Amino acid sequence: AFVKDYVFGLRDYSKATFFQTSCASVGGAVASITVAAPMDVVKTRIQSRAHDDPKSGARIIAELVAKEGFGAFFKGLTPKLLTVGPKLVFSFTIAQYLIAITDRFAEGK
Repeated sequence: AFVKDYVFGLRDYSKATFFQTSCASVGGAVASITVAAPMDVVKTRIQSRAHDDPKSGARIIAELVAKEGFGAFFKGLTPKLLTVGPKLVFSFTIAQYLIAITDRFAEGK
């Protein structure tokens, strides 16, 4: 919605072109991967610890911030954007385009 509203100035999203929908999908994919990155890093640290290590998720987060800083929450973001990003862009674009077509069909246009 941000890209369609503020970049393209659209108010009626069903009138977006395929290009506008694709650009909005890129924005959505980057935003969703970036928002999920910190918990993905924590999940990976939890999964990769020794099974007999009693550290909780909160303790892992505290140590991560203390030793590596807040930037550590975004480790691996670039490869994730390059691998998962295109899949999300494709999915978001097709979904939004089909929603618009379905809405037009339902309205009889």
